[in-house]
Amino acid sequence: SQGGLRPPYGGVLIMGVMRKTEYPLQRIRASEMPWEPLGTHGLRRRLLGLDAATGHVTSIVGIPENWRGGGVAHYHDAVEEVYMLEGSVTLDDVHYWKQGDYFYRPARIVHGHDEKSHIGAMALTRSNGILVLNLVHEPAEPIEYPLPGAHDPRGHVFSLPVADVVAKADPAFPAEWRIKTLSADPESGARTVIAEVPAGWHGTAAALGTEWEAFILSGSIDGAAGDFVPQDYTTGDVDTPLLGATCSEPGCTILIWQFARP
Repeated sequence: SQGGLRPPYGGVLIMGVMRKTEYPLQRIRASEMPWEPLGTHGLRRRLLGLDAATGHVTSIVGIPENWRGGGVAHYHDAVEEVYMLEGSVTLDDVHYWKQGDYFYRPARIVHGHDEKSHIGAMALTRSNGILVLNLVHEPAEPIEYPLPGAHDPRGHVFSLPVADVVAKADPAFPAEWRIKTLSADPESGARTVIAEVPAGWHGTAAALGTEWEAFILSGSIDGAAGDFVPQDYTTGDVDTPLLGATCSEPGCTILIWQFARP
């Protein structure tokens, strides 16, 4: 791996720097990744990217029909970020996350009181550390709530229908693209966005000036690293042009995690 040392559990150490793929613009095709068990309640995942040093992980999580979680409220000391690809999940049989919904749950948010899925679901998930379950047997609220001292500049994005977010031009991206900002940290510059690339686009996607990850939601986009199609995933460094992209004949929709400025 470019002369690096391979740490345990995946991930690659290159010149002392961890990255979630072996090299920038490595194409990870989710359809070719095996499903593996996740936890003890019937979930499974396709692991896309993992930084073994920190536990930072990006996956597709499969939730079976009639799934039910452990039924005990809990919190994590890491962020959970989710985009719903298919199906739906409910917290209480009142509120449902469904296809096209996004949420950003900061660390130390009590949740999971009664999670379930009646029809099954598939979700694109990211966390910035190991999701240890810290159980809360007597939660103070019947719905999600922050513990004292919980703070995240992005705030708690409980549920955001992406279709309702206005797409705008953004100077970090090609002029023809339209960007939907799902969550953003005003302090570090980190953010999660969806990029809408119009059909017939030709040009050059620049480097973002930050590390990033990308996942193709629909359409396709081509460039220096080849053709990226739905459910393809890759990562880039500060100076890596986004997806190495140069054209998209059918158009493309991309979910992009842009990390803190160096």
